[in-house]
Amino acid sequence: MSYSPPVAAASFTLKDLLGLGSMSGARLLSGSRLDVPITRANVVEIANMADWAKAGECVISSGYLFRDREELLEEQLPQLQAAGAAVLCLKPLRFRQGLPDRFVQRAVELDFPLVELPMTAVFASIVQESMEEIFRRETQSFQRMQNKMELLLDAFMRSEDPETSLAALEKAISNPVLVFDSENELVSTQQSRELLGGLQEDVIRQLYKRANLPTLFFLREGKPVEIPVHFFDIGGHSGIRIIIPEYYTPLDQEDQRVIGRVSHILAAEMKNAIAVKKVRRKYKRQFVENWLFGRLGDAINICLSAQTDGYTVSVDRRYRAAIVNLNTPHNSDAFAEEDVSIIRHIIRNLNSNIMFTVLEGKLILVIEDGPTGDFSLHELSLLMEKLNYIMDKGDMSFCISDSYPVQDLPLAYQQARKISAISRKCGIRRQAITYETLGVLYLLALLPEDDAIQQYKDRFLRPLKEYDSAHRTALLDTLRIYLEQGCNTQKTAQLLHSHYNTVVYRIAQIERLLDLSISDVETQLQLRIAFKLDLIR
Repeated sequence: MSYSPPVAAASFTLKDLLGLGSMSGARLLSGSRLDVPITRANVVEIANMADWAKAGECVISSGYLFRDREELLEEQLPQLQAAGAAVLCLKPLRFRQGLPDRFVQRAVELDFPLVELPMTAVFASIVQESMEEIFRRETQSFQRMQNKMELLLDAFMRSEDPETSLAALEKAISNPVLVFDSENELVSTQQSRELLGGLQEDVIRQLYKRANLPTLFFLREGKPVEIPVHFFDIGGHSGIRIIIPEYYTPLDQEDQRVIGRVSHILAAEMKNAIAVKKVRRKYKRQFVENWLFGRLGDAINICLSAQTDGYTVSVDRRYRAAIVNLNTPHNSDAFAEEDVSIIRHIIRNLNSNIMFTVLEGKLILVIEDGPTGDFSLHELSLLMEKLNYIMDKGDMSFCISDSYPVQDLPLAYQQARKISAISRKCGIRRQAITYETLGVLYLLALLPEDDAIQQYKDRFLRPLKEYDSAHRTALLDTLRIYLEQGCNTQKTAQLLHSHYNTVVYRIAQIERLLDLSISDVETQLQLRIAFKLDLIR
């Protein structure tokens, strides 16, 4: 990445102050930083110097008012620091052999810049020379800002896309520039993407959570390193953010002002780009939805429509529909519109021909079978892992249909919906749930809702429910676990944390209430069906 060398800092600093001719013979007694910026110099000859001190000011005083009240002078130090004063310059004349040791020690403790002036120092000369230098540098800074602004405005006018504008801004401030837009999409130049490398998803994750962390990870010589970053919210309430990492050089106030002044132009360009992307995404999602609902006609027309909207669909391939179930309770609100860009980013990085849309909070995928007629569970695992990592969606399941020809995708979608509904009702939380996974539950779910089904369930389960309700017992749960454990009394007792004889007694009670023998294999089958019907209904 080639940037121009950064321009020297425009600020007038403590180091510059000490280098003035009028400061000849001055000694710095405390203060570990020489790069403290100074915005003005002022002579203050009152006891409460802090009341008149301004942020960034060099306070100059003879200390005459404190000649017999050194403790009051000491009290001024933390107050000057709190007021934001840059440095205190004092003459030692009134203190004979120099400034009081106790006073100097207090300044050292506070790490507050304290300068001892020579007795020959002329205050007016220090103020004049300082202000001339400050004014000269501010003038130069203003001119540099104007030059950068003119170059940027010219580049923005000639720019055809936000990435070109970002490249111009990167050149102007000698640092990478990232933009996280209101659609949760990370926009950057190719050079900045190279600096992120495989860390893109870590950055997106932090930005998605709107966490204003002071650093982000970037690659340096192939290794991830923490880089200080600055955030700039632009475009009002549009949610567009500029992120400037101090990758090559610290971001000085001059460049921050430049960013502030061009941000409204960049925001307008980003809003236009977002509007265009929304239209494109709308058509891509509309294609998927039209395909799922059978609105596109025959296979040839489907493939042509896919090509128009940027997808590759082949008449010779078979396709599956998959619905993502979110199993974690606090994420029951599922997927939102602002998640679409991140989902697209993940799928694009998987280099997979997976199409998707979000309908009523559900993430719906269209998966192309491989040449051998199967799909990649590994790809879905990666997708799940990255969705979870970036958006913290929690435990999820992919409810996957059988494979169908291109024109029959609506059948696949209906099957996936049925699998999704059954698995949610029955609490099935496997990573991939298919027709085969559900087994007999899928067939039972196809039965119509009528009185015969209700009567069947009531015949086997209602007497136990009513008895449990009246006597505060657990016959229904005992029977369910007993059947799940293959009618093994000992295993049932262990799971219920009950005595073996207690389970034997309960089973006998159940047989009396239902007037049947559970040892009969046919009876066990009917009871299991009744439980499964109750589960899915």
